[in-house]
Amino acid sequence: MGREGFSTLRVLMCALLVAVHFAHVNPVKALTIFDKEFADVESLLHAKQYANADTKALLLLEQALQQQHMPADMFSSLGELLQNASRFEVSKAIFNAALERYTTEGELEKMASTLLQLATSERHLSNYDTALTYVRRAMSIAHIERNDLLKAKLNLELGIIRQQQNQIEVALEPLKQALDFFRENRMSNEMSLSLLRIGDIYSLLNQTSLAHTYYQDAFDSIEGSTDPRLLGTIKTRIGALLLKTGASAQATVAIKEGLELLQVTNDVGAIAEAKMLMGRALVENGETAKGRELLMEAMRFASSSGQAKLMIDGRLALAQAYMKEQDFERALAEARSGTIDARKSRDLRGQLSFLSLQLSAFVSLGEFKKALDIQSVIQQLREVLLDSENKSAIEGLQAEIELIRQSRTLEKLEESKQLALAQAEREKLQTTLVWSVSLAVMLLTFLVWSRYKQRRQTIILRREVRQQTLDLHKKNEELQAAYKTLEEVSLRDPLTGLYNRHCLESQLPGEIRRSQFSARQSPTTDKAKQDLLCLLIDIDHFKRVNDDYGHIAGDKVLSSFAQVLKNVFRQTDLIIRWGGEEFLVVCRQSNREELPELAERCREMVASTPFDIGLDKPIKITCSIGFSLLSPDKKDNSDVAWERTFAVIDYALYASKLSGRNGWVGVIETLDTDFKNRTPIDEKFNFTGSRIATSFNNIASIQWPDTLDNKQ
Repeated sequence: MGREGFSTLRVLMCALLVAVHFAHVNPVKALTIFDKEFADVESLLHAKQYANADTKALLLLEQALQQQHMPADMFSSLGELLQNASRFEVSKAIFNAALERYTTEGELEKMASTLLQLATSERHLSNYDTALTYVRRAMSIAHIERNDLLKAKLNLELGIIRQQQNQIEVALEPLKQALDFFRENRMSNEMSLSLLRIGDIYSLLNQTSLAHTYYQDAFDSIEGSTDPRLLGTIKTRIGALLLKTGASAQATVAIKEGLELLQVTNDVGAIAEAKMLMGRALVENGETAKGRELLMEAMRFASSSGQAKLMIDGRLALAQAYMKEQDFERALAEARSGTIDARKSRDLRGQLSFLSLQLSAFVSLGEFKKALDIQSVIQQLREVLLDSENKSAIEGLQAEIELIRQSRTLEKLEESKQLALAQAEREKLQTTLVWSVSLAVMLLTFLVWSRYKQRRQTIILRREVRQQTLDLHKKNEELQAAYKTLEEVSLRDPLTGLYNRHCLESQLPGEIRRSQFSARQSPTTDKAKQDLLCLLIDIDHFKRVNDDYGHIAGDKVLSSFAQVLKNVFRQTDLIIRWGGEEFLVVCRQSNREELPELAERCREMVASTPFDIGLDKPIKITCSIGFSLLSPDKKDNSDVAWERTFAVIDYALYASKLSGRNGWVGVIETLDTDFKNRTPIDEKFNFTGSRIATSFNNIASIQWPDTLDNKQ
């Protein structure tokens, strides 16, 4: 957005104004406004005003976050709209907000679907490691929920990621698993997409006949369908394959048909890819200027949307166009830039393609020393590629590079001989023949050396592939073991249905950072909803319940106690079973002054609630509470803040127990200036002073434990 003139400060100020405006909007009106703003974003995307659409979407996200009742599905809808328009960076922010809301609500399947969307955005931005992390997290949820459809969709995405990482053999297995599921359940569109992606892999391996078979199967499975997006994509892929085999006229027809189908959709990314292929086809047919114009248009779109792979493909096509025109200097410049881009994206196959173009350009320009240097780099990259690619893919790539190198070298040799004969008519014949023979010997030596290296590389390759296969089996076994471990981990306590410590560990650091960020952003404004409140609640004399009535009765008391806590606190608060009869509550976006009221409401409701344990009469129980602001001493580090806060509330809880139970003690806030009447809690935690609140007679009546070892 900086390129469009929107500074970060301006966006934040706009977000603050919108937040103030919507602070008192009722839920129905807020949803209506959201729908209108959503329509505005959609209109901006249709008008290709992408920078304005990004800004509008981020402001809309900030508005929605201020509305606690705003459904998470609205976030997902906005994220999908932006993702379909290839605005992947902004869509990531939207999907992350949706993921957080789904996690809070415990919607596991929707969490997994959102993780899949995040993986897709990261994959388009060439952030493959991050995308794989999201896929693995979603796959663990799919296994827990036994959702086979979700597993198939994740396998499809996993195969696409592995393909774009050039891990061809690894990519085929999840794609075929996805295809089997979609075929068995007669899901024609998804089956067609799986066939299309498998065809892409065989095209990458230069197995054009097999690739064409899969593309045709993909087309036949949805022929007559009303989905122009998928039909257009398949047509363009067939055109790309025809272009690869040299049938440029047929390729142009197929790509044109695919582009016409895609033009009626909103998939600007697929349209840009089709225009790039059309540009290549036009160059091959001799319409060079028009073809280059389409290539440049596709590259501009790739740059604006952050799609590194599309940018690399476009630059490669442009460099090949310059080579075809024998404009070797421009071809060399594009190939060098493309090599840098491919290196940044860790695209070894792309680097090899650009280096091959550099090799051909240097040979054509007669700079053989540089050509030999490039060949050395190519050889080194081939060795690196052995660690990440299967045998057939590497051999196909080597054959392609070797063919290009040999054909260009032989063409240069023939041109050099003709040049020598022409020059001999003007200069001395003997000197020209000496140079021609020397050049021929050098090129012949170069060819012989390359063939020798290739044979040795093939022997090494066989050994490496066998070792890689063994390593792959071992890693698969480790991955299956990890999945089993993930299945055993749950976000909720099975007895009470409350969150457990795993949930707290994942949620709390982000909540602390968000609270601290809000406080820093608006230090002088109303802080009514910026605080994090923390309460530690313990059931009094719970051991007597187990001893007198049995552990089954104790479990019933714990379940009923959890329900009381749900009635006391808000749905947005984190209610956690900390262990045994202890419960922890974290209240988000709250006011510290509410702490005594919350504690008293909890104490009173527990004391007044009859607990049914299966006897003729229910029993009565009470609870003790310790509380504090999170964090009380304004530590910046989230881990330190939590450790300090828990120590404070634990100390306050046991002070409440020592003071007679059925009450509460806590710290509302700490003071920045020295306070004369410091309490034991100030001495213990080195506070300059603090505001203490208690349900007992007064602060002087609190019995403070000397150390935490004196717990009762």
